[in-house]
Amino acid sequence: MTNPSTSLYLQCLIGIQCQDFVLVAADQTNIQSIIVMSDDEDKLHNISNSLVMGVIGDHADAVHLQQYITKNLQLYKLKNGYELDTPAVVHFTRRTLSDSLKNGNPTMVNMLLAGYDRNTGSALYALDFLASCVKVPYAVHGFGGIISLGILDDLYRPTLSQTEAYEVLKICIREIQKRLFANLKNFQVKIVSRCGIKTLPTINADTFSK
Repeated sequence: MTNPSTSLYLQCLIGIQCQDFVLVAADQTNIQSIIVMSDDEDKLHNISNSLVMGVIGDHADAVHLQQYITKNLQLYKLKNGYELDTPAVVHFTRRTLSDSLKNGNPTMVNMLLAGYDRNTGSALYALDFLASCVKVPYAVHGFGGIISLGILDDLYRPTLSQTEAYEVLKICIREIQKRLFANLKNFQVKIVSRCGIKTLPTINADTFSK
């Protein structure tokens, strides 16, 4: 079996928040021990019409947490007639992670929550398995994220257009695929804006051969 703490770092999440949108990317590799099980794993989950949850880490914990959060948000909407906004979802998610940590059975996942609210605009939050939470302009998780952090420090601007932010992501991912020992072939990309959630073209080796 894969050590849960190891799986937190051999996967990758990248998020960029700009004035009117948030761009998130996640590798699609599912690794068990030394075996690559698949390279089309979905790690970016639409948990509402304007909120994306990116989750990496232990596969069972990731699936359970994503389903738990999604179903509770759907129940809340059915009972109250409206959806929770992004900060409320973040606090609920953090409380869930904190409770599992206090019970001695931590949920071994790291997360990015990207949302858009009509009143407050776009927002990006980074959470980890220790229930730490911070609102950030850009964020990374995993060894691949560490490689790309310097690129984001250099190229990030809150005024980036959607096309420019996507190009920054491509630069980050190209460096990850060039320098990281793990083979993260495909990166799923989604954008959250006032128009809702949109899936952008997957970034892989073919992206850079055009």
